[in-house]
Amino acid sequence: MAIYVETRIRDASHEQHDALDAAVETAMRAGGGPPEGLMVHLARPDGDGFLLCDVWRSEVDMRRFHDAVLLPALAEAGLEHESPRISPLWSLARP
Repeated sequence: MAIYVETRIRDASHEQHDALDAAVETAMRAGGGPPEGLMVHLARPDGDGFLLCDVWRSEVDMRRFHDAVLLPALAEAGLEHESPRISPLWSLARP
């Protein structure tokens, strides 16, 4: 079952988001491209930080990327984050 995941990054600027995004992009290229199972990714401002919002084909796929790529990139950037909120996804419409 597909899942929707939100990860809140606290006390972070747009510039810090862009630096994190570049680090993740570099890691993905080194790994051969987009991670298996990622269907949609977006980020948006949220209070004093931002939200990473993703749709994954499965939690297994998400955890693999989260643990191997995202967590190290967040640590390297010195960004504080909350645990991801994971919800089952019943529908995803694409034009």
